[in-house]
Order: sequence, then C-alpha cells, then structure tokens
Amino acid sequence: MCTPCNRTYHGREGRTYKLDLPRPSEERLPFLCHLTFTAAGQGYGELVQLLWDAFSIGRVDPNTDSFVTSCPEGSLQLAELGRHFTGGSWCGVGEGKASYYSETSTVTASIRLFHAPSSVPFEFRLRYRFVARNEAVARLGKPELPIERGSPVPGTYCSRNFYECHLKQCRLQSPNYPGEYPRNASCSITIRQKEVPTCKHAMISVKSTPGGPVGVTTANTTLSVWQDCPPEKDHLIFRDGVRPEDLILLVYCGGPLPRITARGPTMQVEFRSSPIAIPLGASALRLELEIQVVYVDSDGLEYAKGPQGCHFFVNGTNKRNGVLRAPLHALPPNSSCTWNIKGSAGDRVWIYFSSYSQRDLTGSVESNASSQSDAPCAIKLIFWDGTPVTGLPMATLCDDTPKLCAHAALRNVTRSTRPCTQDESYITVTPSLTLRMETLLGTALHTVNFNAQYEFISTTQVGEPWGDGACSRVWRKVRSGEVTSPRDVRLFGRGGSQKLDCRYRIEANADERVRLTLHNVSLGESTMCTSEPDPHTGRPRCVQEVGSREARLVLYEAPWRDVKLPRACLCDNTSHLPLTHISSSTALEITFLVDQQTPHEDFETLFFYASFELVRARECPRKQRVRGEGGELRFVAPPLSRPDIYCEGLPWLVEARENRSLFVLTWGWFLPLEPTPITEMNEQSKCPTTNRILLYSGWPPKLLKVVCPAEPGAREFTVHVFSEEWLGGTDEGKWPGPPRPPALLLDFVARESGQAAASWLEISKSRAALRRQLRLPERGVENETSTHGDCPHKCPELSACIAASLWCDGRAHCPSGHDEANCGNGAKLLGLLPSEMWLVLAGVAGIIAAF
Repeated sequence: MCTPCNRTYHGREGRTYKLDLPRPSEERLPFLCHLTFTAAGQGYGELVQLLWDAFSIGRVDPNTDSFVTSCPEGSLQLAELGRHFTGGSWCGVGEGKASYYSETSTVTASIRLFHAPSSVPFEFRLRYRFVARNEAVARLGKPELPIERGSPVPGTYCSRNFYECHLKQCRLQSPNYPGEYPRNASCSITIRQKEVPTCKHAMISVKSTPGGPVGVTTANTTLSVWQDCPPEKDHLIFRDGVRPEDLILLVYCGGPLPRITARGPTMQVEFRSSPIAIPLGASALRLELEIQVVYVDSDGLEYAKGPQGCHFFVNGTNKRNGVLRAPLHALPPNSSCTWNIKGSAGDRVWIYFSSYSQRDLTGSVESNASSQSDAPCAIKLIFWDGTPVTGLPMATLCDDTPKLCAHAALRNVTRSTRPCTQDESYITVTPSLTLRMETLLGTALHTVNFNAQYEFISTTQVGEPWGDGACSRVWRKVRSGEVTSPRDVRLFGRGGSQKLDCRYRIEANADERVRLTLHNVSLGESTMCTSEPDPHTGRPRCVQEVGSREARLVLYEAPWRDVKLPRACLCDNTSHLPLTHISSSTALEITFLVDQQTPHEDFETLFFYASFELVRARECPRKQRVRGEGGELRFVAPPLSRPDIYCEGLPWLVEARENRSLFVLTWGWFLPLEPTPITEMNEQSKCPTTNRILLYSGWPPKLLKVVCPAEPGAREFTVHVFSEEWLGGTDEGKWPGPPRPPALLLDFVARESGQAAASWLEISKSRAALRRQLRLPERGVENETSTHGDCPHKCPELSACIAASLWCDGRAHCPSGHDEANCGNGAKLLGLLPSEMWLVLAGVAGIIAAF
C-alpha cells in the first residue's frame, strides 16, 4: 500500500528536527506509513537518533501469547538498512520518553493502523537528529579511550565475538544501546581469551558498568532470574563456555545484575528479546556490561580444573600448608565442589577459616519461620574425617558459618596473632579431610566466599615413645639413627602450647658406647642466652641473661637410669656446632626445652637435628656405684690399668644407707662454682692443673663442690665434703617420690695428665647431736665423750660416728687418725664387735653405774 505519508528525511549533523504524525482519518484506514531517516555523512551525520515525545498506537493485548495478535489495532516497527529484520513490534501507550539509536546510517519507522476506535488514542511525536560517530560516546566511548564492542557476526542482527579483552575496554551492550532494542531479536555474544601468561589461568567475568544504564531502566529494582524469566520475557542466558551444551550459570531478565564469572577463558551470553509486543520505552534490558579477564595461578585452588566437576586435590607430600578459597567463578545450580586434602601416614589435617561470607543476592525473604526451616540449603558444607565413603562426618552446615578463627586474617610477615583454638578450627584423626560444598541454586546469586588455612600436622616421630611426654622418645640398641625435634605444630607456640619439653634417650648394649653428633640447633630469636665454655670442664654451658626465657638443649651422660650428668648445654643458634660426644656409659639423654613460646614460633624456628651410632667398647669391669661403710677412690689420667681404661669418664656414685650420711676427704682446694671473670683468672693462675673433681649431692644430683686436685696425701691441701643433708640442707630440688638415702657423686674431669684420690666414709650423728640439730629439748645429761654412749666410734674432728668395723682396722679413716690411736689388743678386740653389741654393753654399763 502506498500512501502520501511515506517520507525520507535528511538533515544537518547536530541539528534537532521535529516530526508530528497526525491521527489518520477513518476513511484512510487501514493506514501504513514508512518514515525513513537517512544520515548522508559529510556534515549530514552518520547515525540516526530518534526521541519520542509522545507515542500511542493501539493497545497491547495482555491475553495473547502470539506476537501476531499482540497488537490488534496497529503497531510500530523499526528496520535498518543492511541489517536483518526481526519482525518485532511496539504498540500501546509509550512509557516515558523513548529513544532509539541506529547502528547504521538509515532507519525506517513503519506505522501500521488497522482500525482506530475513538477510545484508543493515537499519538506519534518525535524529534530526530543526525549525529557523527565520535558523538556517540555512550556507545563507542571517547576517541582517546574507545569501547570495544566485539566483531559483528555476518548474517545476524546483533551477534558479536570478543577476543583478548585484557588489552581493550570491552563492553557487552544490548542491541542499539543506549536506546530501545528491537523486539524478537536473538543475539549470541561469545567472549574468548586466547593469550594467557605462563603459569596463569584466565577466567571471563562480566559485570554491570558503574556509569550509564545498569540493567533495569525502570523503577523496578527486584532481581528477576531463572523461573521468573519465561520465553515471553526479554532475558539473558550466561553459559560457562561457548558451546550450546555448556552449563548455564544464570538466566536473567531484570534487576541489579551481579558479577558473573566463567570457569575458563570462554563465555557465551545469549540476548533474547521477546516476540511479544510491548509499549515503546518499556524495554527492560537496556544494559551495558563490562568484560574483564581474571588471572589466577594455573596450579592454584581458585578454579575447577576440568569440565567434569569441581574437584580439588591437595597432596601433603608436595605442600605442607596452604589456603583454600571458594571458587572465584560461578557454579551452576545443582552442583558441588569437593576438596580432598590427603596427607602422609601419621599426618593429621588442621583447618581453620579466617573469613567466611554468604550472600543471597535475590533479596528473597521467607514469610514465616516454618517455611524458612523447610527451605532447602542454598549452600551446604560437609566435613569428613577421611573420605566420604569410609570417614566419619565432622560437621554438616546448612547456610551456616563454620568455626571461625577471624583473627588469623590479621597475620602477616610483621604481625602474629594468638593461635586458633579447638573451638575455632577443625582437626582430623586420620591423615585426610574431605570438604564438600553443595549448592542447589548455584553461586551466581547465592555467593559464598571463604578463606581457609589448612596444614598437615606431622605426628610421626622417630624412636619409640618414652615416658609421659608427647615428644619424648627412646632408642634401645639401635645401631644408628637420627634424633630430631618434633614437627607437630600443636607442641609449639603457633599451635597454642606455651612450653616445649622433649626428652630423648639412646641406649646401647653393655659392650657398646654411643657416638652422638649434634648438627644444628635453633632456639628462636626470643632467647637471650649464650653458650660458652665452662671454666672448670671446658664443656659448653648456658649463660642466660636475667629475664630471658628458658630455652636450651642439654646433653646428659646417663651412667645409671636414675642418674644423669650434663655434658653440654646449647642455648644459641651458632656456637659449638657440630658437636660430637662419645658416651662413657651405655646411655645418653637429650633435653630440648623451650618455655614462653611466642605465637609465631613453630618447628621452623625451634628445632635440632642429631645423628648417632653405636660403637664397640669394653664394658667397665668394676662397679662404680658403691655402698658400704667406707672406701678409697683413685683417679689417673691418662688411665694405665685395664679397669681405668675401660671405665674412663665414668663417675663414682657413693650411696649411704638409711639414716646415715656421707663424708669425702680429698686433696686440693675448693673453687667457686660460678667464678666471675676476675675470679676465674685468679683461680686459673692459682690452680696448677686444668683437671677438676666435681662433687654432686642429692637426688637428682646437684653440683655441690668443685675441687682443684692436689697430690694425694698432701695434708695442707686436705678438703672435707659432707653430703648436703649433714649440715641441714634445704629441700630444693627434692627427689620426686619417697625419700632416698644420701649420695655423693664424684666426677673426675681429666683435661691433662695427672692424678687425684679421695676416701669416703659412711657417717652418722649421735642422738644428742641429732636433737640439737632438730632443736629438740635435752633428755637428761648425755656424755658424748663416753666410750659406751650411742656413738662408741667417733671421729671427734668430724663430730661423726663411723662403723665399728673401721675402728682399729689398721688403716686411718678419721682425718686425724683418731680411729687408729690407742689401739691395743683389747681395743682391737672390742673394735671387732658389731654396733649392736656396743649398745648392749652401754646398757650394762649404765645399770652398773646406777648401783
């Protein structure tokens, strides 16, 4: 049909023209009018802009689902030269001031009116302009920062392909953006990223631009997705890939659009406008989306590796700790992600969440509590101690937050926080943990973000368990091995422990010795202590500063199971290493102690490493642990006799019987236990030898005296030593358990050739002396000088009683020789009587004196 209404309009670039189409008369119906607007270029514009001030053609039939019958009275159609005609229409009363921006230089508006009842208004007033491309800033961007809109696909109306958006300002726009888009249009927009840096993985992400139109151009801000988007509504379909069979991440038809991120370097967005007619200006999807390329580490855990599912595998043999995060890409509905964290034998898995957030972007709120409790979980978390098949469930969370250790998020290189407690973390019993996150509705609209730290705790320790300590170990008759500190983080400050106390023991056979080499020791940076040679023995000792924490490694000789003597003490990280020590006995012990641990300290900063082997050596043929009434000891360096050679380095332990004490006589002079530097120099010049006799007393043995040895028998250099309880010693360092008889331990430190000797006595006190020591009241007159008292054999210079068998036996035991003075035949005979007989004789003498 050709009518006088058909017109073609031109105009100068930048000018605005008005057009008013009057209502056609009844006799001219049916009415058809083609209005063509052409931008001729060269000062006449390149694009066409149509702005309606008023639009009303017929009405929209709300009861039809066919685009043919949706406009019964009439409609408007728009077509562009050289582009595929979609066949869509607008009718009814326009909403607001609608606009249309052509993609080409010519656009034709076709107005059809079949019949026009007076009840249906007809208005068609518009302004049109012809603009240059550089003025279309909203669509094409500024000349200095152009917008990449993708490459058009030939033979389609609006399909486009995007490539390498990491270098461009890529924008996905609705057709004819920023104006109305045609009805019944279908566009396929594919986005591909081919260039990916080495060791990186690319993911395509789209989001609404912060500037111009952002999705909804009407007042409706309610998000419409999935089931709210039937085919008769305009909608977008986001696919996780460019193939039609790829999973759908979201179907969207209105409201604030969230960020959508694909799993890989490709994404497809389908734009579909409904064939059903709508009023002009009512298009719901006039939008512009920003396209971004997100790079993550290719070996990271931020994305699903394969299209078959979202599965992550963490192997403890490659990496002992790391971070788990929720996938940075969207998950489709009815999908899940599984993290399988598997350690080695003896491992346990420790995991704690430093952050967790879950948001529902749909804005839906349940109407009542019952319906809310019956609602399915948007995000479901399940923890298994082991695998889902054989493991035990640890926790199941439905839209709930897992245990949080929020302060862990504050940790960095310069800041440490307190350890995460059991109430703030999860720890397995088996070497593996499985975490599954199930999403019923997908994560595009039900976003979940978390940051979880995982760590494999090694409970494996060499050796065998020893005692009650969590890290104490023993090696019994093992030919060689390694002694190492534990790697269980729970024993350190970072795992919540204040004190680390590990004890190790290495035992050899009777005809073997232990050769131990300490290779390295680290006691952290918070220890103010130095290891320096002991002035008496030359062995490393620990000199701790006042106020410093206790942190040290001590090597002990263990000649007997209940006795150990320190042989080296290390408390800094550099001195005296490597250190090799060959035991004198069949056992060595190591104590590794660190107190007041800081929250950042663990097995990476507090550790030691040693190795050992058993070497052949003859067993000491004599008994170095003695008990009796008295005896003599002799020390020779270097050893000459076989017993001295085989027993070299072993101390002598002298034990008293119950209710008795010990006395030792040796030759030399006492040296300070802890000499000052000036005193040390004086003593070294005074003491002509570097050899020493160390005397220990008590249980456990404590250093009591240090003697610079002199030639045996030199009276002017005689020194006396009593076991500490003889003079009323304190209870400090008391042996745990029942009281034990006194003991003195003599350790000869031979650093040069020389000899030394000592004699020992088992001594006791008279009743009167005991009463005075205990401050008890006197019981009558007791004559301690009486030969027949309760102390018949007494060394007066010691004020001590000795055994009757030592009296007049031909050898002097009292320092003054009093026990051998006045020894006639009768005295010698009486001296042979046991102590019990002397008590009987004393009683008889008392009876006679009474009469």
